[in-house]
Formats: sequence, C-alpha cells, structure tokens
Amino acid sequence: MPDSNLRPAYVVITPVRDEAAYLRFTMDSMVRQSVLPREWILVNDGSTDATEAELQNLMKQYAWLRRVRHKQSCGQSASVRTGVQAARAPLIVTLDGDGQNDPAFIPALVRALTAGDPRTGLIAGQRVGRKASWFKKLQSRIANTVRDAVLRDGTRDTG
Repeated sequence: MPDSNLRPAYVVITPVRDEAAYLRFTMDSMVRQSVLPREWILVNDGSTDATEAELQNLMKQYAWLRRVRHKQSCGQSASVRTGVQAARAPLIVTLDGDGQNDPAFIPALVRALTAGDPRTGLIAGQRVGRKASWFKKLQSRIANTVRDAVLRDGTRDTG
C-alpha cells in the first residue's frame, strides 16, 4: 500500500455524483491493475444516493483516498477544480467515476507527460465504446464540435 505521508507524484481526481453503484468497481479495477496513486481525491458533487456512505467505506479501507464534498451539485468542471485545489501532487489525472474509463492507462499517460517535451502540459486519453444515453451523447457531440471549431486541435473527445 502506498505511504500516504509521502508527497505523491500524481493525484487522481474523480468527480462523482450519484455513483454509489460504480465506486467499488472503479476501485477494484485500480487495485486489480496495480494502478494505485498515493493520493486519490473523490469529489462528491452533491450526491443524493448512497455515494457518500460508499466513499466513507472506501476511505476506511484505503488511507490514500481523500474525499471533498459539495453540499449541492456544482457540476463536473467545478468538481474537477475543487479536486485540483485540494491536490498535493504536481501532476493531475482525472478519471470519471462511472467506470467507463480504464485506469490501466493512467501510468502510460503519466509516463508520456513526464517523458515528453518540457513544453507539454497536457496529455489526454479518449473514451472508446462510451455507454451513455442518446441525449448525453448528443450533448457531448455538440460540445466537442464547438470546442473543435474554436481550437482546431484534432482532439476527438475531450470528455
């Protein structure tokens, strides 16, 4: 188990809202694949289900988990920002709480960033085989189209 007193090389920030059903799966996936950060901040964004209870159970089991809580939902972007403000590590990794992102890719992304050009400040993975409602997929497609029109960087999905 990582020593929670050491300054971590990177932190995983996971915004969660009503994700009680997925938290254990995501944790088990990280443990199974030995993708164990020294710091993982879960930002509870005003959940109304059993998310808070599941977070409390996980924190009892894993000393390197931290929880930040919004009393009411502020949205994913605000949750990521809250997690970044609470982080102790110099590198930030974001991971959705719904189990659709494979944490096995985290070490490779961190290595790519640290081994890259010193001017590189961001590495992004892309979701494949996303499981979401048609409405959520439509919202994502519109947002990505607008973002691509402005930035023209060729990034397929900035989820």
